[in-house]
Amino acid sequence: MEQKNKKSFGQIVSNFSMPILLGLLILVFSILSDKFFTPLNLTNILVQNVHIAICATGVFMIMVSGGCDLSIGYQMSVAAVLVAKLLSNGVMGVVPAILLGILICVALGCFNGFMSILLNSQPMIVTLGTMAIFQGISFLISGSKTYHNLPRSFMYLGQGRLFGTIPLNVVIALVVIVIVGVILNRTHIGRKVYAVGDNPEAAKLAGLNVPKIKILVFTCAGILVGISAILLAARSGSADSSTGTGIEFTGIIACVLSGVALKGGEGTLWKAIVAVFVLGVLSNGMQLINLGTYPQYIAKGIIMLVSLYLSNKTAKKAA
Repeated sequence: MEQKNKKSFGQIVSNFSMPILLGLLILVFSILSDKFFTPLNLTNILVQNVHIAICATGVFMIMVSGGCDLSIGYQMSVAAVLVAKLLSNGVMGVVPAILLGILICVALGCFNGFMSILLNSQPMIVTLGTMAIFQGISFLISGSKTYHNLPRSFMYLGQGRLFGTIPLNVVIALVVIVIVGVILNRTHIGRKVYAVGDNPEAAKLAGLNVPKIKILVFTCAGILVGISAILLAARSGSADSSTGTGIEFTGIIACVLSGVALKGGEGTLWKAIVAVFVLGVLSNGMQLINLGTYPQYIAKGIIMLVSLYLSNKTAKKAA
């Protein structure tokens, strides 16, 4: 009975490790800095990380299906630069430009999925190549310029507030993440994505079109990447070819930290989203106690390595 209770307690701690870690970080930084636990700073953490949460949702989908996309940052860069250039030059209206930006990311995501199937290679290697291609496209579009003077109606998406208090980008992110969560957990499509990631051969024998599903996942992830790019450009009020770069690694770290299996087929979306805010709180708190960017990189790396160690240890115990 005592062993059963210990096991049950261990499962509870494992299931809620992300919220526990988030709570501990908030407590520690609240003690270390009187500027941390304030409504303004907590709202800033939320607003600054919602586009990362949306992007991490796309990363989550790809990883659960057994893939990995290293080009997401430059997909965002291409979309953000293109939309900002069109809007700042008055070439296109806000709504058509937003739709075009999202469609660009859909096309780039679909291209990644198609190439990984066509080349019969690991998506990580394929997207390492497409990352270089997208980087070049972004710089060709931008001409190494930064685009400002974006319409207020566009910036409202990233800076506006509903009823004067609720950040609009937070609402958009919440709606998007909930929709994806429902699709992954409550529909046949979601179950197929998990099945393909868990065991592609078994999924194929069960009659699933594995290549089609994988391409579909990359394509749908492109929608999320596009939305993330739009919200980031709208919040910052500008865009250049560095916009969004590196965000894919934050998404991957958040997914790994939350327990998403690297081989695919296993993971919980809400844990990945909480992990995004764990990283966000870590960066914000370290900044407030005068620890700059480089110590933050070290801290994130250590957290990821510890997470991998604990994940492998748990997997061995389960086996």
